[in-house]
Amino acid sequence: MKAIKATIVAILVLSVAPHAESQETPPQNAVLPKAVEEALALRGAPEHLRAGAAVYVYGPHGYEQSREGTNGFTCILNRDAFVYNSKNFKPTCWDAVGKDTYLPVMLRVGALLAKGGDATSVRREITAGFRRGEFHAPTTGGVAYMLAGDVELDRHTGAITKQAFPGHYMFYAVGVTTQQLGTTRDASRSDPTLPSVFSGGAGGEHGLSYIIAVPGDAHRPPR
Repeated sequence: MKAIKATIVAILVLSVAPHAESQETPPQNAVLPKAVEEALALRGAPEHLRAGAAVYVYGPHGYEQSREGTNGFTCILNRDAFVYNSKNFKPTCWDAVGKDTYLPVMLRVGALLAKGGDATSVRREITAGFRRGEFHAPTTGGVAYMLAGDVELDRHTGAITKQAFPGHYMFYAVGVTTQQLGTTRDASRSDPTLPSVFSGGAGGEHGLSYIIAVPGDAHRPPR
């Protein structure tokens, strides 16, 4: 079954990386203390949403829900970057749309990692899940908050040691194109704040596109 095509609009908010000496990063299937994992997951959301968000934490068998939510948002310390040859962790908080579409994918990734799956086998299983119709992309607008960015962690404490990618918002917008946004490659080179469409990662494999825009002077360190 073909995956439903969608476009993800990601509005990047530049932020200042923590000033800490980088330590060896833990493996993606490392089990962190529950309180540490919850705190990292919630850092993806704006502060006013954190108290009411549901949270999943990673354990020996994959992700398990550690608390119920009241505001429709769900946060996890996403580990799917490993599947695409990255050592980064991604604190992510999805709205109801993302909970029904992207979250099941990430929970499956967690279960496969807990079983010792390598990047190739996990990627193959997720692709098969989309083809079977088990997973599907959004068909309507929505938002995922990733305000802490993609981060590296200290192997022993779980503390953020490096922000490898800036904090950002991701908006689901079906069918949006670069041409519709009025952006050209030359214009993007001279003005990186302009939005543009590209495909890559999980999105590239499953028919999804990403639109990236970097506000010129939005600097917000993650807290």
